[in-house]
Amino acid sequence: MLAANRFWQAQGFLTRQVIAGGATRRRMIVVRCCELKAPSLFHAPSPASQHPLGLPFTAMAERPTYLLDLNVLFDLGPRRARRQDVTNIFRAERMRVCDLAISTEIIAELGRNCPPGKTDPMRDFAAIMPTYDVPKGERFTRLVEDLAPIVFPDQVRAGKISDNDRSDLRHLVTVAGHRLRGLITSDETLLRAAPVLQQRYSIEVLSPEQFLLPDSNVVDEEINVTQGDSTLRIETVEEPHEQPVRDLLTRYGVSVSDQQGVWAAAKGQGQACSRYGIWHHHELIAYVVWPTQLRKDTIFANAVLEQEHPTSSDAAKLLLTTVAECLEEQPVAIVRLSFPDQQQQLRSAALSYGYIGSGSDSKQLQKIMVNRLVAAQNWSLITGKLASLCGVRLPPEIPPFRNVGQQLEVSVHGEGRSYLSLLDLESVLAPSLLCLPGRTGVLVPIRRRYAEHLLQHLGQGSLLPKERAKLYRQRHYFSDPRTRATFSSGDLMFFYESEKDGGYGGVVAVARVIRAYIRRQEAIETEDLDASVLNDRELEKIGKSPMKTVTVFDNLNKFERPIPRSVLESLGCGASYQLQSSRRLTGDQVQGILQKAF
Repeated sequence: MLAANRFWQAQGFLTRQVIAGGATRRRMIVVRCCELKAPSLFHAPSPASQHPLGLPFTAMAERPTYLLDLNVLFDLGPRRARRQDVTNIFRAERMRVCDLAISTEIIAELGRNCPPGKTDPMRDFAAIMPTYDVPKGERFTRLVEDLAPIVFPDQVRAGKISDNDRSDLRHLVTVAGHRLRGLITSDETLLRAAPVLQQRYSIEVLSPEQFLLPDSNVVDEEINVTQGDSTLRIETVEEPHEQPVRDLLTRYGVSVSDQQGVWAAAKGQGQACSRYGIWHHHELIAYVVWPTQLRKDTIFANAVLEQEHPTSSDAAKLLLTTVAECLEEQPVAIVRLSFPDQQQQLRSAALSYGYIGSGSDSKQLQKIMVNRLVAAQNWSLITGKLASLCGVRLPPEIPPFRNVGQQLEVSVHGEGRSYLSLLDLESVLAPSLLCLPGRTGVLVPIRRRYAEHLLQHLGQGSLLPKERAKLYRQRHYFSDPRTRATFSSGDLMFFYESEKDGGYGGVVAVARVIRAYIRRQEAIETEDLDASVLNDRELEKIGKSPMKTVTVFDNLNKFERPIPRSVLESLGCGASYQLQSSRRLTGDQVQGILQKAF
């Protein structure tokens, strides 16, 4: 057995998963795969197979360069109030969030203020940084004249532009002349002018506070991973955890320099990034880190997974779910996921979550996320954010619904038009749902004790481990076999939480029907139940028939405020007793529910 595993490992067949075999012989089954040098076994893929939108994988990959103002450099000194903020700027550079530089104006400014014959340690420090010359010439003289009324309107009116004011203007001209991203400063006057400078000249003026790590909406929690008491635990990584992190990274070939920089696995690096570890009992089996981004709708994450651990499949899903939860508040977001060699399990899980590969780099994946329902009420807002963030443009007006296979026009970065089906586009932009006018749906009942685990729509947290359904992008809803004809692929699936068990008595969430089929109860497997939060005993309570309808759904969206039963009744969706069974919804009824949601 050991010799066989060594042979296949030597041939490039890397371990993807280790699962338990039969109970009699107690064997462990090692699932292996071999990644080919070419992206396809038989033929070169078309661009659409790498990314259905044709989105260039290098979009947003270029690191921005920011000039540092002199006041930021001085804040590096001991006992300075902003020292921690400025330290985070340099940590961000180390993690490759941005590049930092200075202008020759800083060297000149320090020289003007240094007494003859004296040495200036700050000038020596500044001299080791990349330096850009202040542009000269008539064009830049005019630019200074244009910028002065924007940044210093009172001084211009009074005719009292100081030497310090002119120095600040030369910093801005340097940014514009060399096409840098912007300037980092603590000067309140420059920061007040930031919106106008961004709009007119595409110059970003940032405060050091913008490099602070924001409060995360991900909390430490546990996830049930078996029918027994085995759980996965996700926690924020602190300094005592860093040695296990380094050990895990070392096993997968990450260099010491990258561990300290890109992976933030050294003391002090954690203050400028988000770091999470996934633990099984006392063993670290996954780690993910991403630095503080200046754009809150973007995450560039690095992740590693212990491939051979029995729970690695669940750990990969939990890791991806954690990243997604950090972007839930953003209407449109983008995730870049990088990982070391031998991460087939993580790569496979990410592809199933809608990530897209580059074709040229098997160790990077990318995902566009639209975290809102998209309907006529917010079509312009969402499509505008989608275009500005990643260059994906949809039609200017929301099209009417014809069928789930209808083709929608998409263009990317002016590279021409392409067309995607409604369902494919939703999958690419998941978890969004495109609620086109006329799209039909189905209303399904669910009790609170099942809804809180399957939909996870309740605001309050729980001290108990979460159900495994949290890890499933596609979840299962069981119902009586007679309801099979109610469901059609692509339907909008509205969940009506009944008043029993303390429920809301209203629609609490909406998802998308992938497929619905009938299966005999004894043929239903454990994984089917895990994705539904039911067990064998509870399944028997769903109708008397041994057959059950299994509805697979995804792209779950929760309503901030439930749509009450009175609204459903006014829309003709049925009386209270009729809402206890699955019912078809017309396009007008769907739009009526969405109108209330918005």
